[in-house]
Amino acid sequence: MQFEYIRAFSIIAVIAIHTFYSALLKYGSTASIPDQVLYKIIMNMMWWAVPSFLMMSGSLLLDTRKYISLKKLYGKYICRMVTVLLTFGFAFAWLEIIFDQESFRLFQIPKALLRVLTGDTWAHMWYIYCLIGIYVLLPMYKIIAEKASDEQIQYILLILFVFESVFVITKIFGINLGFYCHINTIYPFWFLMGAAWNRGMFKAELRLNLLLLIVSSALLAISSFLWITLSLPIGCLFGYDSPLVVVQSVALFSIFNSIKIGGKVSRVLLEIGDKSFGIYLIHMFFVNVAFKLVKFDPFQRFSLLAGVGLVLINLGVSYIVVSVMKHLPGLKKII
Repeated sequence: MQFEYIRAFSIIAVIAIHTFYSALLKYGSTASIPDQVLYKIIMNMMWWAVPSFLMMSGSLLLDTRKYISLKKLYGKYICRMVTVLLTFGFAFAWLEIIFDQESFRLFQIPKALLRVLTGDTWAHMWYIYCLIGIYVLLPMYKIIAEKASDEQIQYILLILFVFESVFVITKIFGINLGFYCHINTIYPFWFLMGAAWNRGMFKAELRLNLLLLIVSSALLAISSFLWITLSLPIGCLFGYDSPLVVVQSVALFSIFNSIKIGGKVSRVLLEIGDKSFGIYLIHMFFVNVAFKLVKFDPFQRFSLLAGVGLVLINLGVSYIVVSVMKHLPGLKKII
């Protein structure tokens, strides 16, 4: 049940990131500096969402009590993601071609398929490619989760954190280190953190987690302000591999797993969490409709209310659409 709550909070954060980022991308050049700062701060405070999704996936798939054969791995998990790419990924790639060329032609289909193969569909679909990359190496991760000692897992996580997160911040000083390990993304770190969570390795006291959350979030907000107002080269502080985001995500994940929610709020969150994957897939359609088709500019008036309103409307509409899709043959198996 706690994971369903986290899924709900995380998908709301994802919609917020994409809404505020798309608004800045489309209309940021005409927005006031305070509005730019506000949108950047909100966006950069939400990077914990995808790490939370990956930690939950790691916790569930790397559970030592759960056996996943290669047949099940490819027949269920990987096949599902490939199907998502060939349906939603293809549709989004084709839509983007239609938006660009302002025409609808059948000869666009091969181009759309090529875009899917090269990862050139809508940007949020990167997560599906990421999951496929994690799934194909799941047998290796399972061995680590089941056979490695606590000390060995801590060592692996430390190495991944240092090489894929801490070393990144040297870019602020114009230094690109020559050192590297042969895993060149932060995502295995987040996935294996799920196994660490299962072993109780980072379940700290609530007060400590709250302190870490407040400090990391405050530093992210201050850094966002300095990034915009002073044009400092600190963009590496914002993203899934940022040390600040690592601290914030781990603290928030622990807090989410400790809170108690009841009543109507619980039921709403459980419903959103249950449909979070489908909402993730289609929410960008409504983001693009708002900014590319309707050409809504949230910076014209009451930018904060406009941005929050767009997020909530998108959440509601996406939830309704996914609820319908879950009753359609074929679609209900992949969303």
